[in-house]
Amino acid sequence: MLDNNSFSTSFPTNPVDIESRLDQAWTYINERKVSLAQQACQKINQDFPKNADGWYATSFLDFQLKQFPTAIIAIDKAIGLQPHNFQWQYQKVTTLLSMSDKVQAIKLAENLKNLRLTNSKQCSDFAVMFTHLMDYQQANFYYQQALTIVIEKQQPKQCAQLYFNLASIERYQGEIELAEQHLNKAISLNPQDFEAYLLRSSLKKQTPVSNHIKPIEQVLSQGIKHPIGKAQMHYALAKELEDLGLFTQSFTQLNHGATVRRAYMKYDVKHDLSTIQKIRTTFNQSLFNKKKGLSVSCDNDEAIFILGLPRTGSTLVERIVSGHRDVFSAGELNNFALCMMDEVKNTTSIPPNSRQALVELTSELNFKRLGENYIKSTRPETGHTKHFIDKLPLNSLYIGLIHLALPNAKVIHVTRHPLDTCYSIYKQLFTNGYPFSYDLIELAQYYIEHHKMMQHWYSILPGVIHQVAYEDVVNDLTTEAKKLIAFCQLDWQSTCSDFQNNTAPSTTASATQVRQKIYKSSHGKWRQFEKELLPIKQLLEQAGICCD
Repeated sequence: MLDNNSFSTSFPTNPVDIESRLDQAWTYINERKVSLAQQACQKINQDFPKNADGWYATSFLDFQLKQFPTAIIAIDKAIGLQPHNFQWQYQKVTTLLSMSDKVQAIKLAENLKNLRLTNSKQCSDFAVMFTHLMDYQQANFYYQQALTIVIEKQQPKQCAQLYFNLASIERYQGEIELAEQHLNKAISLNPQDFEAYLLRSSLKKQTPVSNHIKPIEQVLSQGIKHPIGKAQMHYALAKELEDLGLFTQSFTQLNHGATVRRAYMKYDVKHDLSTIQKIRTTFNQSLFNKKKGLSVSCDNDEAIFILGLPRTGSTLVERIVSGHRDVFSAGELNNFALCMMDEVKNTTSIPPNSRQALVELTSELNFKRLGENYIKSTRPETGHTKHFIDKLPLNSLYIGLIHLALPNAKVIHVTRHPLDTCYSIYKQLFTNGYPFSYDLIELAQYYIEHHKMMQHWYSILPGVIHQVAYEDVVNDLTTEAKKLIAFCQLDWQSTCSDFQNNTAPSTTASATQVRQKIYKSSHGKWRQFEKELLPIKQLLEQAGICCD
């Protein structure tokens, strides 16, 4: 590391040289020369304390180094010097988001709404920021603005990406026709945008007169080097073939896609299975008897956890419950797991050396603080209604912790026929998570262990969990909806059974389906693939899980 004397020799203090000094600092930042970049920024701030660009460079560097508190201090200096510079305010919002301070981020972002910008990258950055803030209207606004700029500049590659991004936002908002139009434009500009093909195929049910099977097959026949892109195209083709009732061909493509995806993953299902087993043995009846009656929990009753395995119909249940005026859907939150890990760090200075050790440690956390921090972490999106929904499926792993931390929270477990569940999971190419879903045997093994865990929760926490079956909901919507609302201790409102009119955005894989009236075509879909799903069926039945 250079000392101050050698550093000052490299950087003259003449004010006319500030631009070259900044250029050098940014070169160090971009080249990841951390020590030199830090020294360069520090010297600029010392010599030119009233130069906002220098403080911004410092904040940007600290942000990249995840030194968020000092990044805030530096960007506040820049804002103090140039309070109307939108780039400085954007930097502060993104830093606040990284610090999980959404309350302040949302307040500051108010200053950044509906601005007319001239730089397409800045527009895209603002759109991403507002997406993280779940303000999809503003995200749409800035993507539209960015598109206008790149179209004028005739930049087809950037244009294609923006059309895709805009379509993703429109899908969240339920603007399915617009999303399809923009995906068509994205693909026409960039035929190698494999993710766009997959998203377009998922928007609606394809028909014999309106589908994309031939163009997808043509792209696949040309060969795709990128494994994720290849998997995306196989999944897209499988979806469209299934829509047309070509089930054997569909599963063949699905298997190709899953095999490609699995081949490029470092994953051992045994680790997940042993972790779930450890959860069962750790969070046992003895532990709950020990904690019973002690004032060790948070009495907040706002949270409604809708959980279970993915693709079981939890989004449908979420839309029903969030149709109530006293319930807000906060989406699939990772907050509980993150708060749990923060509490682990508060409990020990020595990180657990295995998943099993982590599970054991979580049984001795400060549950009251865990519950309070979880509720706090959901603000400001929550708190304006009596209840909010957290719909992360695999919160099912934390039911024991949830009950210890928030005994007044409502827990709803959504189930579905075992083979319908497994097939629906298998045919979904997840962006992140669920690595067990790309191999039939691993999927069956995970299903069995998860099933055992849920039976364990029912056994040691009687009356705590409300189970609702997807098939019962689609067969008798009103009856099951009333049971759900009663379990949440809310008065019945007819809007709960009119879920397709719920205008709230949805970011889940079921974002398209929730805009439709209830349908039964997914019930028993596994029978079309009974031969292909036989390995799963055999394992489930050997474990005592009925698959008839």
